[in-house]
Amino acid sequence: MLPRYKHAVRQARIEQLAVSVAAGERVLAEWDAVSDSLCDADHWPLDERYDLRQQQRDAEMWALFAPFLDHGPALVAHAEETLPFLDPEDRVDRRWPYRLRMLGEALEGGARVQAGFEAVAGALLPDHLRAEAAFTEAVVERNAEGWHYSLTWMENGDALVEIARAERDLRGHPDRSQRSARAQAARARSPHALRQPVATTAASAAAAPPGLLAHDRVRRSR
Repeated sequence: MLPRYKHAVRQARIEQLAVSVAAGERVLAEWDAVSDSLCDADHWPLDERYDLRQQQRDAEMWALFAPFLDHGPALVAHAEETLPFLDPEDRVDRRWPYRLRMLGEALEGGARVQAGFEAVAGALLPDHLRAEAAFTEAVVERNAEGWHYSLTWMENGDALVEIARAERDLRGHPDRSQRSARAQAARARSPHALRQPVATTAASAAAAPPGLLAHDRVRRSR
């Protein structure tokens, strides 16, 4: 029963992730739709409305990302364990290894940001006059510092959904796993095998998004 239970829990979390990714896309679309109207022709913010709307964006993205700080690492670890059994062409075409690495880095960075926030919040004196204001400021700062990590998670989270779907297909067709293993073994014996990692690395680097994507605008000031 335990493996079946773990599988059910993992599937529920993958479904939650799919919902969160879709919600994150809506947050980013809303930000893109309004951010230009809050800037001048040179893309400088017109007034404090830009910062306030940006804080709203950061808070919404962090709220979607934060639940995965706890169970996200297990999802990424399972996906990494599953990769060798999946179709090699899918792994390359969909850049799954690279995207899993990005997800892992997002979780690590998000955990550091959350730990820093908890340290600040824990040091506040509840009866101090500025305790509530200081806590609010710490939340805003946490969300802002976590923006890069929450964005990275949302932009790559669908890789976990894709891998989970491929794993389900594999369970229904176990012969595919055997073919994938045989294909890997054949490539390992190939005289071109030594050149494969270099080519794969170059292809991944060429396909990798350059840091933050369009949603993280250069004009964003902190």
